[in-house]
Amino acid sequence: MNLLINILDNIARCLFMSIFVIKNTNMNALAFIVGNANYEGEHNKLINAINDANDFAAKLLNLGFVVMKSTDCTNESFDRDIRKFSEELKKYDVGLFYFSGHGLQIEGKNYLTSIDTSFADSISAKHTSIPLDEVMDYMQQNKTIVKILILDACRNNPLPDRGINAGLAPIHAPKGTIIAFSTSPGETAMDYGAGRNSIYTGSLLNHIDDKNIPIEDFFKRVRTSVFTLSNGKQTSWEHTSLIGNFCFNSGQLIHSTNLPYNKEHIADKDFTSKGAPIDDIITSLKSHDWYKQNPAISKLNGLNKNTIDISTRFLLGRNLLQTAIGGEFAANAIFNNLSNWLDTWFNGKENHVLNGILYEIYFNSEGKFRQTNFKSGLIDKIFDLEENKKFAKSFAFIHNQLEPFRDFLFYIPSSSPVTLPVDIRLKEIDEEFLGNSIKRKLLDSIKINGTEIMNTDSYEEWYTTVTYDQFIDKLHLELCVPLKRLRISINEQNTQDLKLRIPMDKLLK
Repeated sequence: MNLLINILDNIARCLFMSIFVIKNTNMNALAFIVGNANYEGEHNKLINAINDANDFAAKLLNLGFVVMKSTDCTNESFDRDIRKFSEELKKYDVGLFYFSGHGLQIEGKNYLTSIDTSFADSISAKHTSIPLDEVMDYMQQNKTIVKILILDACRNNPLPDRGINAGLAPIHAPKGTIIAFSTSPGETAMDYGAGRNSIYTGSLLNHIDDKNIPIEDFFKRVRTSVFTLSNGKQTSWEHTSLIGNFCFNSGQLIHSTNLPYNKEHIADKDFTSKGAPIDDIITSLKSHDWYKQNPAISKLNGLNKNTIDISTRFLLGRNLLQTAIGGEFAANAIFNNLSNWLDTWFNGKENHVLNGILYEIYFNSEGKFRQTNFKSGLIDKIFDLEENKKFAKSFAFIHNQLEPFRDFLFYIPSSSPVTLPVDIRLKEIDEEFLGNSIKRKLLDSIKINGTEIMNTDSYEEWYTTVTYDQFIDKLHLELCVPLKRLRISINEQNTQDLKLRIPMDKLLK
C-alpha cells in the first residue's frame, strides 16, 4: 500500500513539474558560476577559464538569472560558497551550477579543483578538491524544479599519476536534473577555440540567446558546434532526467524572489486590465500620454482603496514613478508630498504602493534587474522616507530584493541608511582659445573605496563644462545615491565658483 502511495505521489509531482515548467508564466532562477584559472604551477594555469565564467555569468544575468560568481577560489572558499548557494537555492524554481577549470576523475569519482588543489598525487588531489557528488547532493536537498549542472572541465590532466583516467567519469542525473559535460566521458576538453573563451563555453554563449529552444535541443546545438569547430576532436555530452521543457530564453525568468504579488504585476509588461476602475487608471498611466495620465491621477482620490488588492497597489506605485519621471505634473505633485500621500494607501501592515515605487527604480517591465540606467530621477524625494519608521517595511523589502545584486550597486536603500564616500580628482589643463592659453579644470578620477569607477574611455569623447553643483547632481543620479548620502572629497578648496569639464555622456564605467 505504501509503495502504491509513493508511486502515485511521484506521478503527481512529475505532472506538477511538467505543468509548472511548461505553463507557468514566470519563474525565478539562481546560478552559481565558478571559474578557476590561476592554479599552482605554470603548466596548470588555464587561459580562458575566468573569461568563460565572467561571460557566462553576464549572459545568464541578462536572461533573468540571479547570479553568484566565484573566480580563482580556494578549496575552503569553494566549499563555503557551495553551501551558501544551496541555502539560497531554497527560494528559487531553477538552479544552475557552472564550473570552468580542471576536473579530475579519481577511482571512478569526479572532482572539481580549486586553485590550491594539490596535484602531487591522486590522494592529495582528492582531499583538496570538491567532489561533484557533493555539489549534486546540495542541489538535490532543495525542491528546485529544474536543476542544471554545466561542467567545462577536463582541460587537461594535471596529475602525475599515469594510471589515472583522463577526463571525467560518466554520471547519471538525479530526478529533475540535467548534467552537461564539455566533452565525452574519459576525454579532455580544449581551453581555447572561441577567442577569449573555450570552444565549449563559446558555443554555449553563441546559442543561449536563441528564443524558446528546449534545453535538450539547446545542448544538441552546442554539441554540433563543438564537434564541428574542434574538427571532431571534442564531443560534448549530457545526461538528463528533466521532465517537461525548460528554455534559457523563454521570457519566463524574473529576478525577484518571495514577492507576495501576482506574476503579471512583477513582470508588468504582461499586465492587462480586468475592467476595474483602478485597472483602467493604471492602463492610462502606462500610455505615456499626458492627456490620459492627468485625468487618471485625478481619479485616484475618488477610489475606494479598501477594494484594491496588494498586487494592484504595487503596480500602481510602479506606474506612478514612471509617469512622474516622464514629466507629468500631477504625478510629480504626488512626489512633492509623498509621505502624506502614501499615508492614504497604508493598509495597516505595509505600504505596497511604496514597495512598487522602490521596485520600479531597480527592476524593469520584465521583472529583471536593470544593472544600469536606474530610474533615479526622484530618489532624493523617495529616499527622504528611509528613516521614517512607518515606511521601514518597504525599505526592508527593497533591501532584500537588491541583496543578490550588491556588486552592481553603490548604495542599497535601507531603514538604517549609511553614507557613501566618493573621492574626486580634478586636473588642470591648458587650452588654446583665440590665441590665448586658458587654464581649465578637467574631471580626472572618481573613486569609491579606492576603486576607479570613472569611464576612462570618456577621454576620447565630447566634454561639456558644468558647475560643481551640476556635476554632483549628474553624479548622484548615475550612482543612484541620494544627494544627502554622498560624502565628497575633492582636490579643490573652492567649489562654489568651480566650473569643470566632464564627459557629455556617462561619467561611470
